[in-house]
Amino acid sequence: MTKYIRRTWLILIPAAFVMLILAGCGDKSVEKTASFEGSKVQQIEVKTDGQSIQVSRSKDSDVKLRMKTEGELPAVLEEGVLTVGAEPASGFIHLKNETIYLELPEQSYESIRLATASGNITFEDGQGEQIVLDADSGNITVSGFAGEIDAATQSGTIHSEVQASSEVQTDGGGQSLKGKVGAESAETSTLSVHSASGNITLEN
Repeated sequence: MTKYIRRTWLILIPAAFVMLILAGCGDKSVEKTASFEGSKVQQIEVKTDGQSIQVSRSKDSDVKLRMKTEGELPAVLEEGVLTVGAEPASGFIHLKNETIYLELPEQSYESIRLATASGNITFEDGQGEQIVLDADSGNITVSGFAGEIDAATQSGTIHSEVQASSEVQTDGGGQSLKGKVGAESAETSTLSVHSASGNITLEN
């Protein structure tokens, strides 16, 4: 009986210790926002670890950023370049995948670069001379884009609902699409999309 009680305590103590650690690593982040004068933003660079990135059209002339964070927003605007670098939230276990929301006014940018290690990327109604979207293991959805496109997946698929000058090609376990999509009268804009193990979807 004594050995059984000791064995039970040996099991309960580590379990209680783990629960205390997890309780102390709760989500303390709060949603914060920031606005930047659109005319002062020529380039945008967003890089995250596990967060998803969602880009949509702004209702005014400002670039808006919204995300959950424990400290200050990791965004800096210097010499026309808006840089956002999001680190993973504190704690040993992350039970949910947060999203960075970026609203862009209707204007063309020199470059837009979005990269995430394990999140998804949603890009709506954005135009730029050079747009680069990179997701290691997430899905990428692009809508409202018109211009030159170079899309590739290593092990995912490409779903295209837009008019394109070429067909989706299958090579090994992945697919690729290179050509022009959208309106023929579109401004010169180049979109490079890469997903290692996720899917790429092009929508009207």
